[in-house]
Amino acid sequence: MELIRDVLDFISTGLGDLGATLAPYAFIGLVGLYLLWLVIGYLRVSQVGIQAESATLPALPLPHAPDGAIDVPRGVPYCPNDGLRYPAGARFCTQCEADLLASCANCGATIRATDESCYRCGTHATLAAASD
Repeated sequence: MELIRDVLDFISTGLGDLGATLAPYAFIGLVGLYLLWLVIGYLRVSQVGIQAESATLPALPLPHAPDGAIDVPRGVPYCPNDGLRYPAGARFCTQCEADLLASCANCGATIRATDESCYRCGTHATLAAASD
């Protein structure tokens, strides 16, 4: 009987004090995480400009080869996930927000659309886009 009384006493005083001590810290931690999430979301939208990019950069479907594979034209940014092509200067897919890829206009190597030059032949991506 005393064992039950001691266990109930520990739960009511020991854990109650511990809970009262840790509850404000847990609340502050959750509020801090929420504020951090808001700040990161704001910075993501302000840097990428999701609204502006989706309004000014229309995505067109990529043509398919006769065997069903996606036929990617050289020097054009495209999303490998959605099979959409974007105009020069696009960095992110407006559908899935993935980084866009491009085939080098000179050698055909697959590079990121944000890369300044091709890793294989050194062709500058801005010069290749301007020549199209």
